[in-house]
Amino acid sequence: MSWSPLQLTALAISGFIALQSSYVHPDEHFQSLEVLAVRYLGVNGSLPWEFEPLNAARSFVPLLLNYGPLYFIILTIFKVRDSMTILGLVRLQNFLIYIALCQLVFKRLSETRGIDSKRTNFFIATSYLTCSFQSHSFSNSLETILLLLVLALYNELILDEKKRKVPACQASMILGFLIMLGVFNRITFPAFILLPSLAVFWYYYRSHKFHLVLLTFVSLICCLIFVEIDTVLYQSSKWVIAPLNNLLYNFDESNLQLHGLHPRYNHMLLNLPQIMGPAFLFLNPRSMNSFTRNLPLLSVLSGLLLLSAFKHQELRFLIPLAPQMFSCFDDQTFFQSTRSVHVKRLWLIFNLFLAIVMGIYHQGGILRVISYFQRDDSPLGVHIWWKTYSPPTWMYMNKELTTSTTLIENDIESIDLLPFETTKNHIVDLKGCDIELLNTTLHQFLRNGANVNLIAPNSVKSRLEKLSQFMLVPAREEKAHLDLDHLDFGDFSTFAPGITVYNVSLL
Repeated sequence: MSWSPLQLTALAISGFIALQSSYVHPDEHFQSLEVLAVRYLGVNGSLPWEFEPLNAARSFVPLLLNYGPLYFIILTIFKVRDSMTILGLVRLQNFLIYIALCQLVFKRLSETRGIDSKRTNFFIATSYLTCSFQSHSFSNSLETILLLLVLALYNELILDEKKRKVPACQASMILGFLIMLGVFNRITFPAFILLPSLAVFWYYYRSHKFHLVLLTFVSLICCLIFVEIDTVLYQSSKWVIAPLNNLLYNFDESNLQLHGLHPRYNHMLLNLPQIMGPAFLFLNPRSMNSFTRNLPLLSVLSGLLLLSAFKHQELRFLIPLAPQMFSCFDDQTFFQSTRSVHVKRLWLIFNLFLAIVMGIYHQGGILRVISYFQRDDSPLGVHIWWKTYSPPTWMYMNKELTTSTTLIENDIESIDLLPFETTKNHIVDLKGCDIELLNTTLHQFLRNGANVNLIAPNSVKSRLEKLSQFMLVPAREEKAHLDLDHLDFGDFSTFAPGITVYNVSLL
């Protein structure tokens, strides 16, 4: 065991934070748990566009393999139906798998490549990414796991035969499965393994063509199986190749514009510094020596270069590179020097701050509000969510739920398709619409006799004061909620933490 007391303490804190109710990005629910709950728990929810049969741009296979066994245990054997408990167990699974795998992979790399596993484990244990991103149910989190496994097997292949712990034939077959699973999980996966794959081809497969054929054969078989599974689950009359559909969608820049366009330097100049923080001071130029056999470094270079070619660039896209970058840090001499102590302190402060913000408070009240209503036996009326992340409706665990949202056409947002006549078990996600649309929505539901709850962050309380025709009575408030999307430095009331549930009625 190569964890120091400091690292074990950091892991304990990180594990605790991983179980908190922060909500980092809608995709952590709507590309995983929402989909599984709608399909296999029988609850009504909001399926994202990727999982609509017309688009079929995401594969079910990674979800079933990653969460299927856990779902079977907690839902079938223990019959758990509390959504916060399910979410906590999912995050605990992701956290433990990541930590255990990093321990095994970097211990092996320390034995074969001279990578210091203790130093790498220090950064993994103390990084805020571990508790606030990697433990959450992102497809990027699974991508990290698959990348670690692929690089570990690649490393075995380029070792001398006597030093291998995994036979080359077996490694090639497993690689065929893992690579294809990575592709079906996210189309970005090939970007992370391109340069490492070229290195392994040069050092191993060009002289072991049978094993290359074996890897290719297993990959093709897995691809056909995954396509068949998706075709059946999407109930399609023709083959569903989800990664291809996703790739074609992302090649169209007009589609990316719907999700936000960024300059191509966004990953390098904005996202990477947010991941690394003061750790940049530990980067070691010596790691460039024999870099063609340094698979983690090749993966970092490959991923950064290829992902920067696309204009939609979010920080979470770089999560799989974090452990690889941590293994490229400075040699032991500097790491134990007096000067490095100050850098380590900065690193710990940087990560503790972001772990608290992103791992505990960021949009954290949303899940607790839903959990409260899920546990409450009172009849559910109309819940209108405004200026929040989309509520993960699976957590209501309601089989009679109706979900609605605004319609955006030609950059104009409207509520024309909202079923105002549905006044029971109705969740309305108004997203960030203007106050006029909120006003109209409230009027329409109240005129139909609905029992309306408005859920909004405290950062927009001053805007709610403009709703002069309504009586807003606070019914419940969650303090541990931080809305960073509506801060206005000209109005310090927008810095108020918390989220409030209001009972709404006409004056």
